[in-house]
Amino acid sequence: MKESIRQGFALAALFALAASCMREHPVSNDKSTAHRENEPPSNDIASALHVPFTSAISVLPDSRIPRAQAPLTIKNPFPEIPRSRENLDLESDPFGPTSQAEQRWLDAHGFPNARQWETYTLASDYLLEQAANSGDGVARTMLDARRLSEDPEAKTRLFVAGSEGNIFALSSLATYMTGSKNGNLQVGYSLSRVAEMRGDSRIAMARDIGMPRKLDDIEKIQAEADAIRMNNQLDQMYREKYGVAPPPPVRRPVIELEN
Repeated sequence: MKESIRQGFALAALFALAASCMREHPVSNDKSTAHRENEPPSNDIASALHVPFTSAISVLPDSRIPRAQAPLTIKNPFPEIPRSRENLDLESDPFGPTSQAEQRWLDAHGFPNARQWETYTLASDYLLEQAANSGDGVARTMLDARRLSEDPEAKTRLFVAGSEGNIFALSSLATYMTGSKNGNLQVGYSLSRVAEMRGDSRIAMARDIGMPRKLDDIEKIQAEADAIRMNNQLDQMYREKYGVAPPPPVRRPVIELEN
């Protein structure tokens, strides 16, 4: 019973982001709002985002836009908040790790710990900005997720962060695209598949719970193809920045999935 409650909390955590950070209304379940292969994405998204794909992936950002480098001379306004899960228990973690190995995986892939989640969700934009500018990557991701509806470049920053191994950033963007009135259900599905390809073995369960409707066969085929393109794009971004191939994905060590 205790384990099932923790798992349910973990599956709901990403979708709680929509309520706590995004300040948006859910998308309609009407299939007419989904973008088909030959239909253009909504103008408010496409006007700020350009990528060399002709399908629904076109609502995603241009990988050529650089991620801003945060100055490290600013003091973090949350010095008492731990930056890792070391010495934190499993039960209170909003992302439901089942072992210390999974805690380490969450830390390595940008997921906030319990103290960060609780504090940063309630923090003002000003304080989150200050924390982000001090070099706090979790604060940056949560602030960008909060600003998705008003700052077109927030999509870019979250997507680019995925090339650096930040799966929480990709999951946050997927949540927005799945649940926002300005989102795109098909692209949200693709982004969640990218997070899965890059190691998040638990996100498939969250996707099944969080999607307002299932994609039809044509949408799903296209979304799977777009996910492969996105994943390849992230790998290419890493190669261009570092001059080497990205490290292979590390699979999230979920005990119940291994048994």
